[in-house]
Amino acid sequence: MISIYNGHTVQSADREIIGAIKNGNRDVFEQVFHTCYGDLCRYAATIVKDMDEAEDIVQAMFLKIWEKRAELTIQHTIRAYLFRAVYHQCLNAREHKVIRLKYQEYGMQQGMHTSQAPEVFPDELSQSIRAAINELPEQCRNIFVMSRYEELRYAEIAQRLNISVNTIENQISKALRILRLKLKDSIF
Repeated sequence: MISIYNGHTVQSADREIIGAIKNGNRDVFEQVFHTCYGDLCRYAATIVKDMDEAEDIVQAMFLKIWEKRAELTIQHTIRAYLFRAVYHQCLNAREHKVIRLKYQEYGMQQGMHTSQAPEVFPDELSQSIRAAINELPEQCRNIFVMSRYEELRYAEIAQRLNISVNTIENQISKALRILRLKLKDSIF
């Protein structure tokens, strides 16, 4: 059994852990996950200020490491590597959130400059939305439904479908883009 200490690990132990993970040893990977997960989530939460988002970030980071394990190169301790990876993932998440907020503000400003839309009946709108969702490509539709209707996190969807979180994000973006185009006339 390989142990990971709260401080720095012994360099040879780290090499052993990294080698085992690179060779696809799930038990070692799961041990690293269970040993470091709580600390990484608490650390991420101090950056993103939201524990649910922090958990998503840490899970996505571990998933990414597992998917790219063959290319794994770590110069220092595994803990230092994980904390640095979480830090960068948190910065990316914050940056993405800022961009999303700016986009929403822009959309609200654009909405104030358009004329009043004709009244749409809720049943008609609901039918239009269902029809547009059903026309999405199969994988895109399944991911969108899991995210929006089953309210699953991206990491949960990725794990369930055995694909990367990045693929989930791309498919959700694709679905929203298609739905906006299809529903533009129905809503406005």
